[in-house]
Amino acid sequence: MGGYKAMEDEVELDPKGRVLIPAEIRRELKVRRFRAKVSHGKIVLEPVIKAESVRGKYKGLLKVSAEELEERQERFLKRIGR
Repeated sequence: MGGYKAMEDEVELDPKGRVLIPAEIRRELKVRRFRAKVSHGKIVLEPVIKAESVRGKYKGLLKVSAEELEERQERFLKRIGR
């Protein structure tokens, strides 16, 4: 996501294993969903952009709500055993 300034902050897991992303970083990214992955021994969080924010020639291609799309994805993943 180009154009963002570099930010760094130390965070800690809470007793339930959750991480609080500092407000300054959340404000800079303007997203609430992230894709988490492990890469080379590091946890990487990548912002997930809402499908509704798509503009241009792709606008209107999504025929269901993002929530319905997520539910379908979850059902699919359960069905294939992931």
